[in-house]
Amino acid sequence: MKKFLALLLIAAMGCGYAAAQKGVMGVGGNLLYGTEINMLGLGGKFQYGITNDIRAEASFNYYFPNNGFHMWDLNANAHYLFNIAPKFRAYPLAGLTVVSKSYSNDDKSVTHFGLNLGGGCEYDIRPNVALNAEFKYSIVSSIDQAVFLVGAVYKF
Repeated sequence: MKKFLALLLIAAMGCGYAAAQKGVMGVGGNLLYGTEINMLGLGGKFQYGITNDIRAEASFNYYFPNNGFHMWDLNANAHYLFNIAPKFRAYPLAGLTVVSKSYSNDDKSVTHFGLNLGGGCEYDIRPNVALNAEFKYSIVSSIDQAVFLVGAVYKF
């Protein structure tokens, strides 16, 4: 009987935690690195919990200019959250990206559309603040690259 009650309590705690994801919004920032362009950058993001397990994220990333090369990207990704532990989640991601690149000696910029595939994890350091690490591969004509991100998000 004690084992049954303990199992029931653990299941109830897990359900309560998962239900907290639906409707949760968050804003945050990232430090990032693009492998193909060999550049660091900063990004901002907005997240919205669509269901208990699915989260939408919109983000904008600006890469620091390097040798006259400038680039930014705008992303719309979906995350499928797996609750690994009460404060730790992992997720695969998939989405769309728009990339703009230009050179300082050329007045025109080129815009490309592509796909993002990857995954990440996050850890709650407070009930409304989480740290995250993410890897995504952006499939974009002429700039396919892996992007590594670390960041934080404030949830409300």
